[in-house]
Order: sequence, then structure tokens, then C-alpha cells
Amino acid sequence: MSVAEDMIQSGRVQVQSSWARASVGTMRPTAAYMTLQNTGDQPIVVSAIESEISGKISMHQTVVNAEGISTMRPLKSIDLAPGEKFEFAPGNHHIMIMELKKALVKDKKFSLKLVFEDKSEKIVEVPVLGMGARSLGEK
Repeated sequence: MSVAEDMIQSGRVQVQSSWARASVGTMRPTAAYMTLQNTGDQPIVVSAIESEISGKISMHQTVVNAEGISTMRPLKSIDLAPGEKFEFAPGNHHIMIMELKKALVKDKKFSLKLVFEDKSEKIVEVPVLGMGARSLGEK
């Protein structure tokens, strides 16, 4: 990694295991998942996620209350301490993809852009799995 890359947040984040569920056309939202790791020695803040395939993307956390009812809570940002990993996974944190401009089709790919607090960006290629997939290993 060059000195310039080490100074910007996008150069210090490693992305692993990205995937998304196929959508039901464009009318219903879908979700994407991945693991982020801060490989640097300074904190990193993911402030937004964007894509040309969607009019609206937000980061959410699924929360289950005492009665067992789950709700989604939007997250403004993701803070990663040096060396820390953060997982977007089904049933917990996830990337909600709404207002689709085209359907997400199984076995295709699309790009997500991670935007960091310092305005640097990282493009992530995301494979699309089946609608019922619960992990990257499923098709």
C-alpha cells in the first residue's frame, strides 16, 4: 500500500464476502451483505453507500424487542477502529437497497460505492445470489 493510500480511509479498508439477494423486479427492496476490515492504524468511518442501480441505499440494523418483534433501525455511519471487522449479515446489520432502477438478477453482479468520512470512495463488486440465500455459500 502506498503512503497516499494509507492516508485515505478507502485505502485502509478491506472488503470480503460481498453478496446480495436477487430482487423481485424493481418494486420491492433487497439487501446486500459484506465484511469490512480496517487494516490501518487510524479509525475509519463509512458515511454512505451508493449505487447507480438504486435511487436509495441505507445501512440498517435489525433489532428484536422483548416481545420477539423485529424492526429495522437506520444507521448514519459505521465506525471501524484499527484492526476491527464489521459484518453486514442477514438478521443483523445489512445494506438496504431501495428504489431499484433495474432488477437484481441471480448470477449477475453490480457495483456498490462505499463513501468514507474523508470523502474517499471504494467500489465493491457484488455478486447476486438467489432470493432465498442466507449466506455467500448458497446459490
